[in-house]
Amino acid sequence: MTSGSKPRIGFAGLGLMGIRMAPHFLEKGYALTVWNRTPEKCEAMRARGASVAATPKDLAEASDVVFCCVSDPAAVERLIFAEDGLVHGARPGFRYVETSTISPDLAKKVDAALSAKGAAMLEAPVTGSKNGAQNASLLLMIGGSKDVYAELLPLLQVIGSKAIHCGPMGSASFVKLLGNTYISFMLEALAETSVLANKADIPLEKVLEVVMASGFASPYYTFKGAALIKRDFDQHFSIDLLVKDQNLMLQEATALAAPMPGLVAIRDVCQAARDQGFGQDDIIGVAKVLERAAGLT
Repeated sequence: MTSGSKPRIGFAGLGLMGIRMAPHFLEKGYALTVWNRTPEKCEAMRARGASVAATPKDLAEASDVVFCCVSDPAAVERLIFAEDGLVHGARPGFRYVETSTISPDLAKKVDAALSAKGAAMLEAPVTGSKNGAQNASLLLMIGGSKDVYAELLPLLQVIGSKAIHCGPMGSASFVKLLGNTYISFMLEALAETSVLANKADIPLEKVLEVVMASGFASPYYTFKGAALIKRDFDQHFSIDLLVKDQNLMLQEATALAAPMPGLVAIRDVCQAARDQGFGQDDIIGVAKVLERAAGLT
């Protein structure tokens, strides 16, 4: 990436998160080119002034820095390594920022392929859901070279309020999976206790009032608890994607010979939600499985 004028930005993936992240670059005055596997999703960005690339290779060639936010490792593999993939448009000075939640090994594989072309990469998985994407208040976990991190920090700050360097390539993906493990346990605790409170005729509002006045308070309980009370299952982070991340975490745990019996049990509850047709609900929809098992629905 050259110094001087603003770099040309590319953005791959215009799903729930990407469609909210990409416009911030236009708002900050960057030239923006977008690509999405389903081309129709690019039209809203075209209307706002972005260019549209026909392929990931074209996206790379039209950009100095490409950000990616896609659903899963398979989508990243397609983006990077397909015949028309981004790696074929990489070159010395090119930069790539992977914000998707993937395995550490895949992050390292992409990094090696780009490094062979003289390019450089940061992994930068995010947390903050669609509200954080909309408000540019995401937390980014960064893995890769500290020099590249320093170079790209102004661009990271376009979409997030904080970017924490976690270590070498692969570290940030691992930390993101650990973070989603915390979410899994908090979610299960909220879902199970909401069912018990219901059966004991104690309002969930009162339970949450006590929780939020305690040493185990978390804004997460306020956010997801309010959604559960309103029966609002509109997707911020889908059950499908949480199960994907739980499985990635369990794969890492197996490789490190570290038992995670709690996460296995929670993953099975979340998988039951998928089996019952709730996979595209927000993750708080997992409560429906427990409500059904308790005879509440």
